[in-house]
Amino acid sequence: MATSNAHDRPPSMLRPATPSDTSALIVLAIATGMFLPHEVEPLQAVFDDFHAEPLRVDQRIEVWADDPSGPPVGMVYFSLNPMSDRTWDLWMIAVAPERQDQGIGSELVRFTEAYIRASGGRLLLIDTSSLPKYDATRAFYSKHGYDEVARIPDFYTDGDSKVIYAKRIAQG
Repeated sequence: MATSNAHDRPPSMLRPATPSDTSALIVLAIATGMFLPHEVEPLQAVFDDFHAEPLRVDQRIEVWADDPSGPPVGMVYFSLNPMSDRTWDLWMIAVAPERQDQGIGSELVRFTEAYIRASGGRLLLIDTSSLPKYDATRAFYSKHGYDEVARIPDFYTDGDSKVIYAKRIAQG
């Protein structure tokens, strides 16, 4: 029996998030185990704020669903940093635990980079945590060509440093 991977999936699996996706995206984020209970309310506010404005080209939330009407099994949220020259921030990427290691996260990263490149972006930054539960996350970013460029000790809380990754998207 042949198996499929993310490269076999049609591009229609990726679509812009809609307000009706919000509750499923919060459930998805919690299921990853990377969000603490006190972070759920701010996450809800992020999605609400995103959908309160008309769709903007400098801020995107894209979801991966197995069919156009299906629930999201992956998502990516990124935006242009208005205090910089064409630098973008990847704020969140998540894939349902049962769907990890199937190439969905890699497809989300490739989409993000292509979108930023097409928008004239030059640099993509990603912040994450230094805690051991983020080891796989940091390895994922390294595997996709991101370099650790900074570490701010005790940023999130004592013993939890902010780790910043960067990748040049377009040459100067």
